[in-house]
Amino acid sequence: MNDTLLNAYSGIKTHQFGIDSLSNNIANINTVGYRANNPEFKSLFSAHLDSLGSSNITADDRNFGVRAGSNAISDKDGEYMPSDSDFNMAYQGSGWFIVGPNKNGTMEINKDGYKQAQENFYTRDGNFLRDADGYIVNAHGYYVYGIDLHKIKNGVLLAGNPDEEAKILKSGKLSTLYLPRDVQYQPVLTTKVNMSVNLNPKNHVRPAEQYLLDENGQLINDRFLNQDANALANDDNESLDLPVHRNLEIMIVKGDMAQDLVFKYGTGGVENNEFRTLGDLKKLLQSKAKLDLDVVKSRPGDVISPLLLQIKNPSDPEATLFIGGHMAEKLGWIANGMILKKNEGRDSVPIRIPFYSTTAEIYDKGGEKYLLKSDYFMTSTKDPLSPTPTEEKWDVESSILEMRDKTPITPKSVRQTISFDKAGKMHAQPVTLNFKGNPLTYSIDKSDDYSSSDEPYEDSRIIQISQDGKPKGLLQNMRIDDDGVIHLAFSNGAIETMGRVGIATFTNDQGLKKVGSNLFDIENATRNGRAAPLSGNPIIGWDRDDGKLKFGKIMHKYLESSNVDAGRSLTNLILMQRGYSMNAKAFTTGDDLVKEAINLKK
Repeated sequence: MNDTLLNAYSGIKTHQFGIDSLSNNIANINTVGYRANNPEFKSLFSAHLDSLGSSNITADDRNFGVRAGSNAISDKDGEYMPSDSDFNMAYQGSGWFIVGPNKNGTMEINKDGYKQAQENFYTRDGNFLRDADGYIVNAHGYYVYGIDLHKIKNGVLLAGNPDEEAKILKSGKLSTLYLPRDVQYQPVLTTKVNMSVNLNPKNHVRPAEQYLLDENGQLINDRFLNQDANALANDDNESLDLPVHRNLEIMIVKGDMAQDLVFKYGTGGVENNEFRTLGDLKKLLQSKAKLDLDVVKSRPGDVISPLLLQIKNPSDPEATLFIGGHMAEKLGWIANGMILKKNEGRDSVPIRIPFYSTTAEIYDKGGEKYLLKSDYFMTSTKDPLSPTPTEEKWDVESSILEMRDKTPITPKSVRQTISFDKAGKMHAQPVTLNFKGNPLTYSIDKSDDYSSSDEPYEDSRIIQISQDGKPKGLLQNMRIDDDGVIHLAFSNGAIETMGRVGIATFTNDQGLKKVGSNLFDIENATRNGRAAPLSGNPIIGWDRDDGKLKFGKIMHKYLESSNVDAGRSLTNLILMQRGYSMNAKAFTTGDDLVKEAINLKK
């Protein structure tokens, strides 16, 4: 038999192998996640032609035949197509999803190797779904592996510790992923509320009786005396603006004695005829003008009634009173020779105090909603022209109310004084309220992202409320981010991390073997007397320090199509067909030569 027959036969067999591989690629051109094979050939063996003589300057090698060299896996990504399924995903980059046949299976990928309780497989087919038990599986029922935080117990998700969860999500301990359809968010008791607010004293006011009178209609004298005179407004809701117009002018005539006095709003003290609080003004009137300052009800017979400031003559003889200045104009205190007998006085218009109120929803252990209410009354203002620093102060009363009828449930409301410094920073200590027998820590100086302020160009408003409580919630949506972390969104606004999708990569993807159903497995080989995977050990797909995917990203609600290049495959198929035909012609030629040689003998 001549060598032509051997060469042609090997060429026919090898090109048949190439045609088979390419036709299989074309058959799977629409298979999701399919990895094409690239057939490669190599010479069968070669020999040196010694018969040609040793004086030749060429090697004079002779090749014999051809055989299949490899059927390598194409590592090119396929196209990425949008999908509507919540559990469909694609992986863009170098790496593989991990699936296995065992619902209770586990796998651990370490830096120096891996351990698994059962055989697992690798795939680029992200056409996943949820089975009847709530596990995430592929179309063939194989369970998808990843890191499950195991926060779902009996259909209820229990909130976890974010720091601990972040640590677990960086590990390489993988298991199946469990997400039942009717999962609920367990209510979480509110134990901490942080709020940031902006307080603008000119934005809202309330009648002064709501702050200066107790529930029995009696004057709370300390509040009256310590109230900053500038922290008042008239019945037209206009603030007094005393730092701009400081004078209160008093002229009093009693018998043969006449006094002409000018009192100023400031911090110089009574000895310098300056007042800041209503208590200071009361002392000035008593010591300098033998008059008195009081607060009276407009309807004395009512328990709660609008309050008026009153300058009165406390004793004989009768007095003739003149009152002027900006403060008197604002409060309707102007008097021009008004005759005051003993205990008669000049009343202002009803006074008001800058005010704001906030409410925050909080939750008990059963998820029932309550209101955390705070009322802010301004007691002191900043004086930008004062030689000594002044602070803006508010008196804050906080309590917890029923949601429906707004009745308090706290045994006793909590009061605190807050202040703003010159830079506008709030200074407020956290307070503790009794919430149905449980302590609730409440801070109003800052929330998670913002600090409280007193910006005069913004309305009084709640900037942000941060709290740790949550009501009961139903699962509404699932989202998988670029790093494969699974986030669950609930009807109560809570977003919780459930786990992450497992990704493994290999040093040599070509070492993986196809096992059908779009799955790949690790192929072991013995080299230097030691069995080792041809692909190398699996490597976890994320960085163990920051938890980010290192070699690619997850695309949620996308599927990766086959990476078969249709045009190139058809071109290569034609080339393989031509190669097959030419080798068949060579075989026929060799056969004819053999026959002719036999006929020569005859």
